Amino acid sequence: MEQSMTIGRGREKALAPYFRPLIRNAWYCAAWATEVGETMLARRILDIPLVLYRAETGEPVALLDVCPHKLAPMHLGRRIGDNLMCGYHGLQFDKGGACVHNPQGNGVIPPHARLRSFPLVERYGTVWIWMGDRALADPATIPNFGHIDDPKRKTVTGGHHVASNYMMMVENLMDLGHVLYLHGQTAGTDGLVLSDNKVGTNDNSVFDHRLYSDIPPPGIFAKYAHPDWKSSDFWTDITWQAPSVIRNHTGVSPAGEARQASSVDLFGSHFLTPETQNTTHYFYCHSRNFLTNDSSVDEFFCNWQRTALKAEDSRVAEAIARLVPEADDLDVQMVFLSTDRSGVRVNRILDEMAHAEQ
Repeated sequence: MEQSMTIGRGREKALAPYFRPLIRNAWYCAAWATEVGETMLARRILDIPLVLYRAETGEPVALLDVCPHKLAPMHLGRRIGDNLMCGYHGLQFDKGGACVHNPQGNGVIPPHARLRSFPLVERYGTVWIWMGDRALADPATIPNFGHIDDPKRKTVTGGHHVASNYMMMVENLMDLGHVLYLHGQTAGTDGLVLSDNKVGTNDNSVFDHRLYSDIPPPGIFAKYAHPDWKSSDFWTDITWQAPSVIRNHTGVSPAGEARQASSVDLFGSHFLTPETQNTTHYFYCHSRNFLTNDSSVDEFFCNWQRTALKAEDSRVAEAIARLVPEADDLDVQMVFLSTDRSGVRVNRILDEMAHAEQ
């Protein structure tokens, strides 16, 4: 049931997702594995400046991008083997963050000369980082995105920067109701009528499963479905895992066979990594089980990412972010719609996680 939340006493609750606190004890996507190499990569995550690179053994390394001498960014220096040398005064730090060389004066290394290091795990073509308590960094808790490097699928990756709090994009993705409108032309979903909808919570995950039954193959799947499928099932299932990774499973099948092996389907992976409170690194990819050797289909999904995820989704999120500071002066009654149910569940879990870190 839909209900209104008035600006005023209800505003704080209504706008809470737009001021979502940063959760530190969690795994985040720091980069696609292909982004991390011999050259130092500077990237801010959870408002902490980092420098990432690969050691000579191939393992990824993440260190604080701040020299403890005069706060010069380490990425402005250079590598010497596996060590990073500050370009300002020449202090060198090993891949664990310990200072191993001081070229100044008598060469004595100050006792506090070190760079904070961060746990990294390379998995599913992605470099995952833990920004909180190292003792809690269990690689077994990294969400399963095995479809990304499944040899039976073809994956196309992308990413861009979003000028909004990460939760704006999480709520956008979890709200499947917008797909029929914001992406109506892009996805070819105009006029679809929902047959079945289930929203639920499993531990620190939230899902929304939607089915459109007994229809012609819609939108982006129309030309990839079997020509004999005059009537089909189309579904879009989305699952959020705390704090900000999302898997979208969508596809088309002969009527009555939704989500089965006969389906033509696609997994969308979405990693929303907070850069700051107001900006987000958005990493995404699409993994399909059809026409895996066709480069024209690769380009189709690259274009889909540029259009649906950047020009449509992120554009709206950024527009909302620009309006939020004006909320106190706007005479607006914010409303809750049924399509917001999954987002409400996500926010409840994040409230609990934030409280646990206090």
